[in-house]
Amino acid sequence: MKKRIEICKMKAGDIKTGFGNPRKISQKKLDELSESMVNLGDFGIYIIDEHDNIIGGNQRLKVVLNKFGPDTELDCKRLIGYTKAELRAINIKDNTHAGEWDLESLADWTADLNIDLGISEIKEEPEERSIPEMELIRYEKYDYVLIACRSELDYNDLVRRLGIEGRKVSISKRKINARAIWYDKMEATIVPNSELEMLENENQRKSNKHDGEGAKRPVENKEEAEDEE
Repeated sequence: MKKRIEICKMKAGDIKTGFGNPRKISQKKLDELSESMVNLGDFGIYIIDEHDNIIGGNQRLKVVLNKFGPDTELDCKRLIGYTKAELRAINIKDNTHAGEWDLESLADWTADLNIDLGISEIKEEPEERSIPEMELIRYEKYDYVLIACRSELDYNDLVRRLGIEGRKVSISKRKINARAIWYDKMEATIVPNSELEMLENENQRKSNKHDGEGAKRPVENKEEAEDEE
């Protein structure tokens, strides 16, 4: 089907919200948006698909339903002939308001998109600290230790030694305390369990040998024996 865009009017209550939206907004920002729409009016346009699902204007639609009611007529652009991937891309392109990205949902939405979405990166530069300045702190204060690799070679070596090749880790949404260390600056050495067991056994043998030699140390003479008593 050839793509086309139609201008139409829809009642707010007839617009569906089942398509989804990876954009989220805090209650404070939603209240600010609501105040703006009440004071200045709704000067935006709503983007819907051919099945009347909202694609762009999710947060404004919430305000309209809450403040003005489901019978409010809205100016809409209906997108016809677009794939779901293209509609997701349009949703992201349209989301330029005061909300913030739900990163997990955004990652799912963009997994199969090969489009420059123009999402701005964070401009604030992180504080730069050299390795010597990163003083050692008891690890119990942290939930995670982040190991940073300078090259793909180092990364591949790290995951092999940790035994996590091909594993996926679910990142928690809660805030965590973490410490970052460079892989090539680590004082400790990561070894596989099998190699660790060999090292521990070798250390144990050396310890036993040392203890045995101490126990078998000959007494030089009778006087030394008496002194030791």
